[in-house]
Amino acid sequence: MRLALASLIALSGLAPAVLAQTTAPPETPAPAPVAAPSAAEATGPAAATPAPATTPAAPPAAATPAPAAGATSVPTPTAAAPAPEAAPTPAAETPPAPPPPPTDPAAIGLISTLETVCIPLVDGGDINKLTKAAGFRKSGDNYVLKQKTYQLTVEAQGSNPSQCHVDIIHPVDPEAPAKPIVVALHNWAAVTRGWTLYRNDKNVEAGEEFTTRSWENDADGRHMGLVLTTIRKADGTPAGHGSDTSEMIYSAIKTGG
Repeated sequence: MRLALASLIALSGLAPAVLAQTTAPPETPAPAPVAAPSAAEATGPAAATPAPATTPAAPPAAATPAPAAGATSVPTPTAAAPAPEAAPTPAAETPPAPPPPPTDPAAIGLISTLETVCIPLVDGGDINKLTKAAGFRKSGDNYVLKQKTYQLTVEAQGSNPSQCHVDIIHPVDPEAPAKPIVVALHNWAAVTRGWTLYRNDKNVEAGEEFTTRSWENDADGRHMGLVLTTIRKADGTPAGHGSDTSEMIYSAIKTGG
């Protein structure tokens, strides 16, 4: 026990010397203080290397290459705003071609009578002068025009001067009663003058069949009407032997408008 204690004391006395030997560093000259770099030195290679930034730097903008010497600089095209589309110019409407003139002799004769006798007659003309100029001959109270394939009779006006009645005997059309005459009157009234087709019907009364077409128009303070009626037997066969009988009525009444 006493020997162990003496050994411990001896070791403890030696410890400071050993510690002093192991911890004392050799004498080295102190480094000279480093002076701050001058402005010229700051621009050197060491200064050119930037310290790493905590935030990534934005990529540099792409540089536009300069044109070569003597070359003409061509401006970069820019997308122009599209020009507003011009409204299309409406094409001028081509007026419809006039209808062909009638070729049926009875239709030609009836249109001529309408224009040269009936219209001026209702407007106050003299029936004797008008019918004579149109080639009619007086027969009793009426006026008759006989042709090779048809016959027209202008009836006396009597007590109704606002109307003109014309009886027609004409050839039978195999497709429809008085078809060539109906077409001619429709072209004259509706197509050329804009009249309205008012009636287009067929009915049987008192043992006879009546096929009726009519056109009407209002202009210049008058109401004008044009009617064509073809009369056949109740079974639809022609009333005459190989011929049809029709009647045209033209009227013009003052409306005060």
